Amino acid sequence: MTDDAQAGRDYAAVVANLVHDLRNPLAALAGNLALLREELLGASVPDSALACLADADALVARALGMVATIADADALGRGAIVARPAPLVVAPEVARGLALVAATCDARALTVEVAVPPELTAQVDQRLFARVLQALLDNAVRFAPRGGRITVRAAGDGDELVFAVGNDGPRLTASERARVFAPDFRTAQRLTAARRGRGLGMYFCRLVAEAHGGTIAVRERVDLPVEFELRMPIA
Repeated sequence: MTDDAQAGRDYAAVVANLVHDLRNPLAALAGNLALLREELLGASVPDSALACLADADALVARALGMVATIADADALGRGAIVARPAPLVVAPEVARGLALVAATCDARALTVEVAVPPELTAQVDQRLFARVLQALLDNAVRFAPRGGRITVRAAGDGDELVFAVGNDGPRLTASERARVFAPDFRTAQRLTAARRGRGLGMYFCRLVAEAHGGTIAVRERVDLPVEFELRMPIA
């Protein structure tokens, strides 16, 4: 076995152990929250407590999604999993994704603008598309300024689905735009520590787009400093 092959096996083992060690306690926490919700059903509980429980549910779901993204990015990069496209109505997926970031959007007073035709259907792998949607939304929520704006739009363009998520946060530099889909990408030090991050999410989006025979690009519009545009087969 070559050194590169051994390094690849070692890396895969590290990822598998990391995913296992994170997923199990998070799954247990999700189960405990579900049990608590059942115990409180019909009880006299302050609305603020129920809101906290709903926030905890959403945060655990997001954390489990991030763990799945780590595992899937590694597997896609190694060719260990492939996309299994099937007809999917896009609007309900967008609604589910937005529900997971709703509490954070409310806390940061973010305006969310959605333009997705209710009947729009695409030929995509539902599980992978949901992961991409969540990665793009998480990225937009992270970088939009307090009181800022997030946009989600989708449309058919010939035989392609065009799906885009944007925000009015800081513009990417030319260097950042060139490397944003690389696995080791990190945003500039000019951003605060809370908003800096690695590019695993965007790298994962690129892998999923390519697995569908599609593309993803980062664009800059006059009214929107950053927009990630995904194109995949619509049928």
